[in-house]
Amino acid sequence: MSSRGDEQHEWSILRRQDMVAVAWKNGGGVTREVACELGDLPPGWRISVADLERWGAFSHFGGYRRHFGVLGANPVVLSFRDRRITLATGDVVVFDGDEPVACELPAGPSRALNLMFDPRRWQGSLASGRSGSWPSPIADETLAERWFVLAQGRLDVGASSRGQEAIGPGDALRYPAEHGASAGGPRLCPADDGEHGVIGFDIQLKRRLLAPDGASVQQRF
Repeated sequence: MSSRGDEQHEWSILRRQDMVAVAWKNGGGVTREVACELGDLPPGWRISVADLERWGAFSHFGGYRRHFGVLGANPVVLSFRDRRITLATGDVVVFDGDEPVACELPAGPSRALNLMFDPRRWQGSLASGRSGSWPSPIADETLAERWFVLAQGRLDVGASSRGQEAIGPGDALRYPAEHGASAGGPRLCPADDGEHGVIGFDIQLKRRLLAPDGASVQQRF
């Protein structure tokens, strides 16, 4: 993971090739972890990239909310109890982690970005953006984690006059939690739009507040 900082900005890049591959819970594929909550077992949230190489069922993760976005160039078809949807690069669907889901790959292998979190402890969102709509600065003291994962194209990432780096498909950029209330952050500029433009995913996580009786208190996301 590379990082860079100055008096106002700190950020880090996690390359796809540096993400450790782990077998799926059901043995049907491989997941590469981007990040997860540290210090809690089981963790309250997790961000990962899945290599979708064959048709089959997803693992069950009871008690978690799941945001699923297509990173790969090939479409992904998901079958639920009551619906069947086709997702292209940049598309997102949200469902419960224990909901039965079957995956089909009509055009061949693809990749997916997964955000899973315990909704009793966390609020999360995964939103896609295309060329010209890169993650904007956020002044929000309640924001605990923010990541940007590129699906398609290449971006130059710069935070100061010291220089910049480029990120490509599957690479992840982290905005540190300690600057969640800051309007600062790295600049993202298209380096190569490729044939179909640039697509990326903005991930945000907030910790839920607890009332004196232990019940969660809603925060506006």
